[in-house]
Amino acid sequence: MYNPKILLNNTLDKFLKNKKIIQNQQLKELEHIRNVEGGGWAGHFVDSGCLTENELLRLIIEETGLPYIPIISVTPPDHLINEFTFDFMKAFECFPVDKIGNILTIATPNPFQQELFRSRNTKDCMIRLFVCRISEWREKIRIMTQSKK
Repeated sequence: MYNPKILLNNTLDKFLKNKKIIQNQQLKELEHIRNVEGGGWAGHFVDSGCLTENELLRLIIEETGLPYIPIISVTPPDHLINEFTFDFMKAFECFPVDKIGNILTIATPNPFQQELFRSRNTKDCMIRLFVCRISEWREKIRIMTQSKK
């Protein structure tokens, strides 16, 4: 069962620290890298070897009850892609999947981001979250970036 409280009262770094997946020194190093390179936490944790993307996916699904979606096969409507800039999608490691009425479906490898619920694009919507793998998210962003050129 989906547990929204854990999402709104947590961040991915705190979640992984509480699960004893990362230590204080690792977190300090990753905070520095994130400040320099930007981007979201999920990619930095996986890239640094703190855990694999499958371990991250499993932990998030077990803790939150969010469903998984293989976004590589998802093609959102053009109007939805135009609502979300690539900078926003990269900064918050998210991908818009669909929007019907005021119900917005978003996929992310890191659902522990309050910005997903209160950005200018999402604050007036009911958000349905799905979890995806960081590699699938990156590939989808790469494909969409190339198709815009």
